[in-house]
Amino acid sequence: MKSIFKAVFTITLFAVFTRALGFLFRIYLSRTIGAEGLGVYQIAHSVFVVLESFIASGIPLTVSKFYSKFELKKDKKAQFGTTTAAFIIGLIIAIVLCVIVILFKDVFALIFADPRCILILMCMLPSLLFCSVYAIFRGYFWGQKNFFLVSFSEFFEQVFRILACVILFATTFNVSNRSIGVGIAYTLSTLVSSIFILTCYFVKGGKISKPKSYFKPVLKSATPITGVRVASNLLMPIIAIIMPLRLVAVGFTNEQALSQYGTAMGMTFPLLLLPATLIGSLAMAIVPELSYNMANNNKKDIETRIQSSLKFAVATSAMFLPAFIGLGEPIGQFLFSNIDAGYYLSYAGWIMIPMGINTITNSVLNSLGLETKGFRNALIGSTFLILSVIILPQFIGILSLVWGIGINMTITAFLNARMITKRTGIKLNIIKDIALLSAIALPCALLGSFTYGICSYVFSSFFSLVISGGLCTGMFLLICSIFKLFNVFSYFANIFKYKRKKQNM
Repeated sequence: MKSIFKAVFTITLFAVFTRALGFLFRIYLSRTIGAEGLGVYQIAHSVFVVLESFIASGIPLTVSKFYSKFELKKDKKAQFGTTTAAFIIGLIIAIVLCVIVILFKDVFALIFADPRCILILMCMLPSLLFCSVYAIFRGYFWGQKNFFLVSFSEFFEQVFRILACVILFATTFNVSNRSIGVGIAYTLSTLVSSIFILTCYFVKGGKISKPKSYFKPVLKSATPITGVRVASNLLMPIIAIIMPLRLVAVGFTNEQALSQYGTAMGMTFPLLLLPATLIGSLAMAIVPELSYNMANNNKKDIETRIQSSLKFAVATSAMFLPAFIGLGEPIGQFLFSNIDAGYYLSYAGWIMIPMGINTITNSVLNSLGLETKGFRNALIGSTFLILSVIILPQFIGILSLVWGIGINMTITAFLNARMITKRTGIKLNIIKDIALLSAIALPCALLGSFTYGICSYVFSSFFSLVISGGLCTGMFLLICSIFKLFNVFSYFANIFKYKRKKQNM
């Protein structure tokens, strides 16, 4: 029990710090490279993420799984051999991807809406080589359950990336090409983090071992996982390419299209991901619990965990609604000096609820061995996202992206929930919770907006946001408490109930 909570606490603590730094970094970038520059970087980065997923998805997970498997046999040679084989495979893939991008650079340049995108992508390309070191040896430590080192390495990389950006902006790059500097900072940070994790590997007794007999098992295990991740990650670069082109087609200039895309994806959506820190940690924690209970056919405990986790996800997401809906525009103005980012935030706040449900249901499907069907559900939802950004821009502009993501998340969440019900027989009673929490959030949002309007005549924008945001969120929690709709302690007690029971036996 202690080990589980220690792991969850460690992961959550570093995740909060890393996400907080990343969020502050976004604010810094929005003020130094602007919405247009941020949009250019987002497009290039979305393509790079697809390339990176060939290395950083299935192979590290396989290293982690094989480490645990060979740990039971006390076979250090096999652990080192698997890690070495995975490293060689990752390095070969990275080299092949780099060669492909370099040879077909002109093709990539034609696809991008701005010539700076290909420059940024080329600056980030060496990161693939460093990722083959960082991701694989990080998977080794994950298999060791060294959660501190794994989490700290992510935090360390984020810190160095921010420092590199600040130094580059201050010494080398002017305002017009700072988005390229972000790409260089990304590469420098992955270089440093790969050196750090490799040093830790050897210091802690890791070795390079003969990999010959482990190439085939690693490839066999990693290929399907990598295929699913690559296919999933392909969606965002497709949207990043289509969305600006559709905005230009309906009358926006290229600069306006990139600016609006950068505002939505670089400023607004990181705010919508704030509940994901809490929900994601919970999703990670329940996977082994559900897997254990599935193996032992403990239907009651399975139902308790799933129901409680979903209620927690919905309630946690809804808790942010009053402030985001009622205070979106002043939040955008205060954080990014961009009122449009706040307008999109008010408009898109509801998306957090299906996003939270998706996070939990995906983990449940993984625990139930239904990863492939979960991926199929995601593809169905993604189809509606692509259709939205193709058809709707002529009517609602960039807000078509908001509706597309919202519809995508809602459909995927519904299909996931139906699949869970079909597999387990559990009826997921969350529609009523969503309706009630949303109904409470709306008047609390109006209270926040009204309070901010009064406070802004007396206080600075910061104190006005603190007072009005605290009031509307506090009122939301108070009403939920009165009607017994949101009890986080009760949810966690139910989620981890079985472990306590087992420990006391």
